[in-house]
Amino acid sequence: MKIYVDAFSGEEIVSDSFNMEEKFEGVIGEVQSQDIVKGAINVDVGAGGHFGGKNEDEEEGGVEDQAQKVNNIIDAFKYAETQFTKADYVTYFKAYAKKVKAYLEANKPDRVASFQKGAGEFIKWVSSNFNDLQFYCPESYDMENHIVLGYYKEGQASPTFVYILDGLKEVKM
Repeated sequence: MKIYVDAFSGEEIVSDSFNMEEKFEGVIGEVQSQDIVKGAINVDVGAGGHFGGKNEDEEEGGVEDQAQKVNNIIDAFKYAETQFTKADYVTYFKAYAKKVKAYLEANKPDRVASFQKGAGEFIKWVSSNFNDLQFYCPESYDMENHIVLGYYKEGQASPTFVYILDGLKEVKM
């Protein structure tokens, strides 16, 4: 399994256990999330009350089910939603893109031209879709590093998350 971590903070952002589609010259990766049920699940193994289960004669009641519906990616990587105005996001992205470009020049010089082209296409896409986007910071709330975008594709009940791939490092687990 591979974990993608922020190239600057080392914080876990996403893993390869989710199918990722690349866009904008490979600068952006999109992952479709799902809502899942997390928590208590009642499993009847057919042994009645012998292993702490309820006998058929017992009345309904007892422990309340603690199951809750969560988004699989938000829950796994502990994203927290944050807010940006369009101007604030553009300012953030320019500074972040500058950091990523410097990182690429030092570590992957062959990616610089593709990154610059794809980043330009991406920020145009963000500007034209801004009102449909949600913004998430990773668990540390570090607002200077990787910010994850989310949006709902037509017909989807859960958001698609958008990652700046050139700002991530792959770590094999």
